[in-house]
Amino acid sequence: MEFHIQKNINSKEPVLINFKTNDCNPCQMMSPTLQQVKNAIGNRVLVYNLDINKAPNLAEQCQISTLPMMVLFFEGQVVWQTKAVLSKEEIIKNVLDHTQ
Repeated sequence: MEFHIQKNINSKEPVLINFKTNDCNPCQMMSPTLQQVKNAIGNRVLVYNLDINKAPNLAEQCQISTLPMMVLFFEGQVVWQTKAVLSKEEIIKNVLDHTQ
């Protein structure tokens, strides 16, 4: 899966990754919100809820040191990131603001 995500990061499509672990409560709170984001704008952005233990190389490459951490890639570059727990509307606004 890590290779697949890395391939998508380097494409022209925006990619939103929520880096998490299963024992991180704020991370778990974001899972339903990310699903709502995916349902709302999944045709415009690829959305991943990614456990850093299953993708350690990608987490290291992105220098993830705090969880949860959402990172938005556009055309292979990080264009936005946050460690805040945000609402669906706040996430969508940030994604659209940074990918148009």
